[in-house]
Amino acid sequence: MSLVRGGGWAALVVALIGLAAVVLPFDPMFLSFSIDGGFGATLHYEAATRQSAGTHLISTFGPLGFAYYPVYLPETFGRLLAVSALFAAVLGWGLAWIGWAAWASPWGAAVAIAACAPFVGTPDVRFLLLPILAVCIELPRPRAPAALRIALGAAIGLSALVKTTFFTAAVLALAPLILRDLLSRRALPLLALSAAGAAVVAWLGLGLSAAEWLAYLDWSTRDVGPGYSAAMQLPTAPALVVHAVAVAVATLLAAVLLARRGHRTDWWAPGLAMAGLLFLLFKAGLVRADVHVFITSFGLLVCGIVLAVLWGPSPRRIAAGALLVGALPGALLWHAVAVQSAPTSRLYRAVGPAEIVDRLSRTADLIWGDALARAHAQHAAEMRAAVPLPPLSGPVDVYSYEQSVLLASGLTFRPRPVFQSYMAYTPRLARANAEFLAGDGAPRWIVLQPETIDRRFPAIDDAAAWPILLTHYRAEGRVGSYALLERRATALSWRLLPLGRLHTATDTPIEVPPGLVWARIDVGETLADRVAAALFAAPYVFMDVTFANGAAWRYRLVPAVARDGFLLSPLIGATPDLIALMQSGAEALRARDLAQLRVRVESPFGNPWEPRTVDVELFQVQIGADQASAAAP
Repeated sequence: MSLVRGGGWAALVVALIGLAAVVLPFDPMFLSFSIDGGFGATLHYEAATRQSAGTHLISTFGPLGFAYYPVYLPETFGRLLAVSALFAAVLGWGLAWIGWAAWASPWGAAVAIAACAPFVGTPDVRFLLLPILAVCIELPRPRAPAALRIALGAAIGLSALVKTTFFTAAVLALAPLILRDLLSRRALPLLALSAAGAAVVAWLGLGLSAAEWLAYLDWSTRDVGPGYSAAMQLPTAPALVVHAVAVAVATLLAAVLLARRGHRTDWWAPGLAMAGLLFLLFKAGLVRADVHVFITSFGLLVCGIVLAVLWGPSPRRIAAGALLVGALPGALLWHAVAVQSAPTSRLYRAVGPAEIVDRLSRTADLIWGDALARAHAQHAAEMRAAVPLPPLSGPVDVYSYEQSVLLASGLTFRPRPVFQSYMAYTPRLARANAEFLAGDGAPRWIVLQPETIDRRFPAIDDAAAWPILLTHYRAEGRVGSYALLERRATALSWRLLPLGRLHTATDTPIEVPPGLVWARIDVGETLADRVAAALFAAPYVFMDVTFANGAAWRYRLVPAVARDGFLLSPLIGATPDLIALMQSGAEALRARDLAQLRVRVESPFGNPWEPRTVDVELFQVQIGADQASAAAP
């Protein structure tokens, strides 16, 4: 073995160790007061209690969703470590084979892994890289070995149970390859068969049924995916969007050129698959253009690195590939940092060499030490001290998104189907929560703090559940910033009394009567709106409100939920407001009554758009004291 080749083997081993340090949960997250902390902890809790996220729990995540979040819970950490190791092994194998096939040397494998490793710490990039590799292993000759295709397909199938986005990616990547194999009458499509087989085996192994699989697909394709683009978007600079599109197009052209090299006639299949994946990668980062923009920039950077490695090992090609990677996705990353600033969240930042070394230094704790368990206990104790919940008897849920508060308390946690309120962004999602809350399986206690995201109107989150909260629960006090609600033995009745309808337009003042008012606001949608939502993101809908005391504020609406109906007035923006409403009625909140509103529509970049029609229905919410059946919102 030559000295150069021996150095390549050593570099490959070092690169694989670095990849493991990035992917494995050497430095996990602990219980915390945050959206991501509560979200990840809930997925781990459900995995620990053998509930089925993606069917009983409805979100962007499926039954293996806990693998996305490197959260430490004693009950699930072993599973997290095992699943992470599996994905790390397949990623390392795929990248190593691509580098080796292109360079015929361990140096190619080492370069491919080492260059990509810092960016796969972002979970979306890591899981989207799996179908990208499935396409890229089709580009060089000879074809990838059957064992690698089977392993990569299985990992793609498992990733489809992690998050809706990864299920979509699996379909986009594998469908063109299946079509190619059918048309050319090749051997069986191993990638697709192993993906389907792994997904089915994992689903059944988790104790889930075929009916639950259909429910998972139904919620994912009808509500979760489409609703996200219309409710969770954030504006960004147009230049950044144009830059991302340009880099994605250049990346696609590079992939097509590689596929056509060697006079291949089936270049269209990997080209079509790559086009779909790049579009998904663009949407994943630019719809909600905060730290999510680094999903796109890191993802395109990884694609560029893999394609540059595939061009071959000659000095000229290595230099050209490095130059193009730096000038295209590298420049996009710089642009993203300039617009958004470098991410600090561990879910959206690159992992540098110093951090890799630090993580590796914790190997002993990860395998057999108790440092993680002690850190978990400390974080839980700090949360209990901050929110000293009493020893409540019976199941408990928390509104809106700080589920870690309950998990730290040791109380019996019974989450609603859409377990963080801002995620109930379609009428069917909102109604699923309302039906759960009104049913026999509802929690006895609710710990509630009115809080939302993106400057939304507070009652737009979990909109359909608000009448149930007001009639099926009573306010029993306050713990810190939370209201403590207990379920009534006998629910109060409620109904909606029509106050009138109005057909108007955006930017037109609309008078709001006093009292407890329910509204349905239907903002007209144009063809341009629908096209923008499909290709990029939906327009933004705002509501400028003036209060009875003269104060004014702007809130964001979720159009689909506003159309279905929500509690408009008085505004319940803080815990004292909620307690006052539940204990004393709407009369106690006259200063929070809305006097007037205007609806405004802005483009996906935050610029004003032309007027839209607005249809408004207002209702008085009448809450009784008997056991009459509740009216639907």
